[in-house]
Amino acid sequence: MKKYIVYNAEGKIQRTGVCSKKDLLKQANEDEFILEGTANDVTQKVEFDGFDVDGQPINPRVVDKTPEEIEAEKPPEILVGERPVSITNNQWQDVLDRLSKLETEA
Repeated sequence: MKKYIVYNAEGKIQRTGVCSKKDLLKQANEDEFILEGTANDVTQKVEFDGFDVDGQPINPRVVDKTPEEIEAEKPPEILVGERPVSITNNQWQDVLDRLSKLETEA
C-alpha cells in the first residue's frame, strides 16, 4: 500500500489517502499532481521548483505553512444563532401546529 498526497498547481493539498501501488497514479484528477507520503492539509502545503517540459512539478516536497497562511485559510466562524439546522417534516409540522394554535388563542 502507498500513502499519497494529491495537490494542485498552487501547492494546495486537495486530499490524502492510501491505495495500492497499481492505483497510485489514478488518484490525481486533471490539473492535479500526486506525491507519495503523508501530510496535514491544514498545516502543510507542497512546494516545488517550477514545472518541467511535460508540465510536472520539479522537486515537490511537503513544507509547513506560515501561521499567516493557516489563519487566512480558516473558514469563517458561524455564530451560534446563525448555524444552519435540519429538522424533519414532523418537527416542522409540529411548529406549524403550535403557531396555528397560538393564532387561534389570540
